[in-house]
Amino acid sequence: MKTEISRPRKLPLMVGLLLLLGAGGGEAFAADNNQTGAASPSSGVKFRPPTTGAPSVRVTGGSRGTGDTQITLDVLAPDDIGVTTREQPSLFWFQSKPADAKFELTLLQENKIKPIVQVTVERSSKAGVQRIKLSDRGVKLSPGVEYQWVVALISDPDNRSTDLVASGVIKRVEPSIELKERIAKATPASLAGVYAEAGIWYDALSVLSDQIDAHPENMALRETRADLLRQVGLKAGADYEGKQINK
Repeated sequence: MKTEISRPRKLPLMVGLLLLLGAGGGEAFAADNNQTGAASPSSGVKFRPPTTGAPSVRVTGGSRGTGDTQITLDVLAPDDIGVTTREQPSLFWFQSKPADAKFELTLLQENKIKPIVQVTVERSSKAGVQRIKLSDRGVKLSPGVEYQWVVALISDPDNRSTDLVASGVIKRVEPSIELKERIAKATPASLAGVYAEAGIWYDALSVLSDQIDAHPENMALRETRADLLRQVGLKAGADYEGKQINK
């Protein structure tokens, strides 16, 4: 039995609003302190979205530039609303290469104009899969509330129409009794699969990413994360993970 999640309602895009917002702090992004046992190659992480036929809410950043200057930016979120069981989950995004641009991440609650949190970094010098912990910002998500989160690369602060922007939606849900029991019985190697099977996207990705941080030499974990990203159409991030495996 999957966690019951109501049919999501598409949020209006807040990109225009973001152009008017001020900058926040520029702290480093950290990993969650979740279970970190290594998963086996046969862990079988298969994501099953909790809803079908709902409108798309993910906005893909796509790529900007040509040749060696081309940069791809994506939020690591499903096409539909992604869910979490955690009060303070992590948000993940992918950037294909370092950029000579400011990075900005903004979290917005539905029907509210003021951002819950906004993070900026003066130069987006990191590449690959990245994350921010909401616990680092003292942010707690309320159950059943939709939150839009937006990442942007700002190459020209005076002309925000040139930003490379991507966004997704996250909602906190209460796990069913059955899911709680499955989580309690799961081994570190099977936990991501339990979350993915229940359609809990952010928790599955977080568990896998924690395992990768704890066991960077385990290429099977990166293969699993690449496969998870590919299942929701995040090809750029999945391909990047594949290249790390083959180095």
